[in-house]
Amino acid sequence: MFNLGKKDYVTLGSKRVQVPKLTRNRLKKLTDHIGSIGDYLVKLFLTPEKDRAVFIVAAADVSIDEIYELTSLLSDLPIEYLDEHAAFSECTEFLRLTWEKNDMNEALKNLGGLIPPVAQQFVQSIVSRMNRAEK
Repeated sequence: MFNLGKKDYVTLGSKRVQVPKLTRNRLKKLTDHIGSIGDYLVKLFLTPEKDRAVFIVAAADVSIDEIYELTSLLSDLPIEYLDEHAAFSECTEFLRLTWEKNDMNEALKNLGGLIPPVAQQFVQSIVSRMNRAEK
């Protein structure tokens, strides 16, 4: 299968890094790390695609650190290197390309189809309660 029109490498600082395939091991690393930002990501995924940029800007305090940490985790570059050498736009491009390369929007839709409707309602009610508690 050809990957026409998609970038396979990005530059982070002065290092050329391959956009990774999200294997089970990489996903496990992500889920281990994401414990501290799980609520944020759940809300982000539940936010309609057209509103995600607004959501990210509103949560900028959290998202900047997390974007660099996730970039470090997925690129295998030390966070200290990224802090000093990689532009924020380079990190966000890397994460966006990783998301697109792994077709995560489709994967999440497929996953949603595997979750029984009762479980979906349960998750949505938890998110709803979390949103009300924050207001």
